[in-house]
Amino acid sequence: MPRFPKCDLVSIDDLTIAEIEQIFERAADFAAALERGDRLALAEGLIMATLFYEPSTRTRLSFESAMHRLGGSVISSADMHSSSAAKGETLADTVRVVSAYADLLVVRHPNDGAARVAAEYASVPVINAGDGSREHPTQTLCDLYILQRKKGRLEGLTVAICGDLKYGRTVHSLIYALARFGANIVTVPYGGMALPDYVLERVAAERRYKLSTLTIDELKSQSGGLDALYLTPSAPHQMALFTGDDPLARVPTARPPAALDAFYVTRLQRERLNGGGADGQDYVHFDARALRSTRAQGAVVMHPLPRTDELAYELDNDPRAVYFEQAAAGVPVRMALIAWMLEGARRAARPEPAQPLVRFKTGSTPRCPNALCITRHESAYLTPRFRLAHNAGRAVLGLRCEFCERELKVEYVGHASSRRYYHFDENLYGYVRRWIEDGTLAVFETVKEAEEQGYEPYRRGPQREIMNAAEIAHACQAISTQIAADSAEPTALVVVGVVSRGAILAMRVCEALAPIMNFRPPCAAVDVYADDPVLRRIDGATDNLCVDGREVVLVDDVINSGWTVQRAMTALWRHGRPAAVKLAVLIDRGHRALPIRPNYIGRSIPTARGERVSVRLAPGDTGDAQKGVDRVVIYSLLEPHVASEQAP
Repeated sequence: MPRFPKCDLVSIDDLTIAEIEQIFERAADFAAALERGDRLALAEGLIMATLFYEPSTRTRLSFESAMHRLGGSVISSADMHSSSAAKGETLADTVRVVSAYADLLVVRHPNDGAARVAAEYASVPVINAGDGSREHPTQTLCDLYILQRKKGRLEGLTVAICGDLKYGRTVHSLIYALARFGANIVTVPYGGMALPDYVLERVAAERRYKLSTLTIDELKSQSGGLDALYLTPSAPHQMALFTGDDPLARVPTARPPAALDAFYVTRLQRERLNGGGADGQDYVHFDARALRSTRAQGAVVMHPLPRTDELAYELDNDPRAVYFEQAAAGVPVRMALIAWMLEGARRAARPEPAQPLVRFKTGSTPRCPNALCITRHESAYLTPRFRLAHNAGRAVLGLRCEFCERELKVEYVGHASSRRYYHFDENLYGYVRRWIEDGTLAVFETVKEAEEQGYEPYRRGPQREIMNAAEIAHACQAISTQIAADSAEPTALVVVGVVSRGAILAMRVCEALAPIMNFRPPCAAVDVYADDPVLRRIDGATDNLCVDGREVVLVDDVINSGWTVQRAMTALWRHGRPAAVKLAVLIDRGHRALPIRPNYIGRSIPTARGERVSVRLAPGDTGDAQKGVDRVVIYSLLEPHVASEQAP
């Protein structure tokens, strides 16, 4: 019995243009065979497993129909919420188990990058049926197939893509493919739903392609205020979209296209909004008026379905509406893909990624900034992997997640051998590349994080002491007195310190509060740089700390940008809903990036942006042991270009 060779389809870029064209030829043959009612046995004796962690109608049923029509069999888990995933089984374990039951896996998952994980852990081929908001390559095959059949070609076509372009995974795969085929792409995003930067950077870097963009308001202004979408590329400001001197712009035609060839409309991906963002009240509405423009009369209307309110039903009988043909093409196109994979079509050698995987010092790999990345949800066995981003070497070091392709922007880098950190500058890029090669690179979000991990700045300027042990003790006492005076209900008070110096200060505040209030409030610490920040009791108690309905005083040593405080507050809200949260800091140095104002301040010390305040505290409670040990100093940081000249 023939078996599928291990050949995965995770991204549309896993297929060359020649391979896509081969699949289209086979799809046309299968479409004709279906019309004739031919019985096929190409996949006889083989089993496909469909694992869908998200709802699906067209994709799942067309895959299953395609396998049955090829003579194969299907086992399906259409609702993974009723599978072992509901018990906590990881994606990796699921695909390893199901690989023993089937010859081919089709996987849909809500997390970005999940398809790549499935492909790495499954012993049989994996086809991506949609992973989060990242890609949906087989839908793109259906889209391209219909578009080519309707227009006779793909190169040089002009396609307007409208709607939710931020979370629409069908759009992302389609743009990658259209750019490769040399089509003109005009994006028309709904407000706040523009294409993610990682999509734009990928097509710019890999295809030397730059997309054109119009806003919905611009389109409406061109259409006399109608809700329908008009696009007239002959208008002067729009002609500039297809011409110009930008060396990155790849324009397949010498002149602005005479007409639009397709409108591709997408629904608002409400399931990915996470309770925020657009409400869809003024979302795109596409009806027959959009096709009355002279330049749009020959345009086909496409939609990956399902539709909600963005596509009028009156279009259904218009011969230019091809969205049901797109859905129907799912069977022959997916039959062709399965047959092509089964026959072991000769695969062209894939070029190695332009950038190698980044090697970090042991145990210091940062987490992906994308909350929907699969590495954030299955961290027990997945270690994030990064490559240098397409724009690496600029003012911020960009690292691209290998799974979801989102970019981590790094401001501070460290050298593990010397235990020194630097504010990243393009002059340091050569050194960073060397640290990546030898595995000594460390990265930090803030100076505070670097210093909490025991790193020192590469070189300090002159430093001076601004507070001694006695002054620090006096400031803690003053803060405690203010907290007690403001507290209406002392027994409802909770003190939480930010690890590590903030936690030391929190214990000292609690110690000072005890005689003032005749009550020692519960005290906990939170590590805002941990993958899963938790409230850890540091007052000797063993019970869990409850913050619901209580007044929380958050304690930190220095407020700089405010980002640390924001992360600490986010951690608090994950553990409950406090009645109030107040902030106490030993030093307020200004220059905050966020509008966060401390309620209690030990001392306000205006500093220059190039200066750093360092609080040094001995662990433990207050007492004579800290005299001569506790101190606050201020010093200047070395300028990045100077650091690069003397970097190790």
